[in-house]
Amino acid sequence: MAQSGVVFGSYAPRVNPKELFDRLTTPKTLELEPRPTFIKVGAVSNVKGSAYMEYGNTKVMAQVEPPKEISKNSNRSGTLGLILCSVKYAPFAALDSEVVARKESFMSVALKKALEPVICRHEFANFQLEIKVLIIDDDGCALSTAINCCGAALIEGGIPTYDLLTSSTVCVLNGQEFVNPTADVEDLLRSLPGCDNSSEEHGVLVTASLSGVGQISECFQKGYLLPETLERLCDHSLAINLRMVDTIKHVLVNKVKQHIASQEGEESNGSDEDMENNS
Repeated sequence: MAQSGVVFGSYAPRVNPKELFDRLTTPKTLELEPRPTFIKVGAVSNVKGSAYMEYGNTKVMAQVEPPKEISKNSNRSGTLGLILCSVKYAPFAALDSEVVARKESFMSVALKKALEPVICRHEFANFQLEIKVLIIDDDGCALSTAINCCGAALIEGGIPTYDLLTSSTVCVLNGQEFVNPTADVEDLLRSLPGCDNSSEEHGVLVTASLSGVGQISECFQKGYLLPETLERLCDHSLAINLRMVDTIKHVLVNKVKQHIASQEGEESNGSDEDMENNS
């Protein structure tokens, strides 16, 4: 698992869409592996749970606020807790303000849909759980990275879930299938005329899954994809999700080990001090 420091700032100007499109004529071999990934859980100390994740050049911070009791004056009724999700881009993100607003709105809704089936909401029926995500840098796969980061933050914060949630992004463009597409590829895909009405296949798929129980919590598709292509892309995405589970589990287990070692060290120091005082 590759580790790198946090880099704040905008990227260099992206490749001209037509030049990038011309480069996509050479067939590529799909490698169903996650990007180089760095994850740190417990990145923010004053919240219930938090995580920072670098997925290639995409950088995301997620935090889970402590559950708050729902006001008795509200008209809401039910036996399940309320999930609130918000996704924001960092102020220095080199994106058009209108594009940022549309992305934030869509990603907030998509994140809520992906997380609701995963969290044991019956455990806090009269409470609301607020989850906040900050996109620091976006070089593609921002939504799936945010879902992965939130999945790790929920586990780190002790929020009851049915399984560890992982997600990935795949797409079809110019007759080729891409896993973990860069922002250039995603922008080119969105710039194609008639993306939703063309007879030529081009589209993007984001799949969030619970690999341990073999379930898909949510699947987002944009563009025109044949059923057999959609099924194949879904298989690619699930394979990446399964590999991502191992990475996140490794980070979470190490966090627990560090916590246990820290507690044992404090107890050992306390025993030594007691012995010194008694002597």
